[in-house]
Amino acid sequence: MLIKEINKLSSDIYYQREYSALYEENAEYFEFLYEEQDSYVKFNSLKRKIVSVSGININEELYDLETPYGYGGPISNCSDTEFLQRAFSAYKEFCSTQNIVCEFIRFHPFNSIAEYSDLFDMHCLERQVIIVNLDITTEERRKLYSKTTRNIIKKAEKNLLVEIGGVNTSDFIDMYYQTMQKNTASDFFYFKERYFSELLSINGVSLLGIRKEDTYASIGFFMCGEELAHYHLSANNQELAKENGNYLLLDSAFEYAKSRGCRFMMLGGGRTSSPDDSLFKFKSKFSPTTMPFFIAGLDFLPEKRQMLNQLWVNANPECPPLKLFQLYRA
Repeated sequence: MLIKEINKLSSDIYYQREYSALYEENAEYFEFLYEEQDSYVKFNSLKRKIVSVSGININEELYDLETPYGYGGPISNCSDTEFLQRAFSAYKEFCSTQNIVCEFIRFHPFNSIAEYSDLFDMHCLERQVIIVNLDITTEERRKLYSKTTRNIIKKAEKNLLVEIGGVNTSDFIDMYYQTMQKNTASDFFYFKERYFSELLSINGVSLLGIRKEDTYASIGFFMCGEELAHYHLSANNQELAKENGNYLLLDSAFEYAKSRGCRFMMLGGGRTSSPDDSLFKFKSKFSPTTMPFFIAGLDFLPEKRQMLNQLWVNANPECPPLKLFQLYRA
């Protein structure tokens, strides 16, 4: 099982303080450490004040916690169930004293704590994500691609150039916004320009580009940690869509991450949880390996969360019931 082969999950970029800082404009970094001799559980997330629900002001001083965009969840070096239960009990007690209502967690697929569903007040499989094995040779990896994908990449290699380093964020930004418009992405994904330069300044983050002569066909942000690499954000030039630069971009990123010592690249899942999701099907062309992506929730002040969620329901009677842990944030 892949998860047992990762030696130090905490080295992954999603767990780095510099990455979390990208999302702290309206939040603050929050952490809690529970220890017993050599065993520990590290909790970290973003803490936000609950100011209003559907335009209704919240007069109490209440907060909630959430994983930064991407993956996270508490990390432990111990699998003893009783120890973990004590750690989570201490964490819940502390958070309740800080007026923290609840926490929403997007679990890192390689985080084994996600398997302990009994520790959480909400726990469910959200979707499958694609994992590319970089421990094997390039030839072995490409044999796992679909036949059509191999042919597309061979053709793209003849017509396009790979650029590693030297790609500017300005080259990426305009193309990215156009890609988001094409995909009718939510407002959340329209990151400010400063976000991209700060992201690129993080150790291990790189911009890779695919060019047709002097024009970029595809550009992507890739993140390389000690063992894991991530396909983070990408953009495609619609005028050069027939060149299939996005195929060559991923194949080149696998080679680049492997050269940096990474053993797996995580491509993520689709835009939805459906196995027929077009983005998921595209990523599946590069690897047959998937891992489960779990989401989870912790209640610290359950009656407060229920009250906040009911406020949203009352304020949105025309909306069908939504099964969201933090419904009040919808």
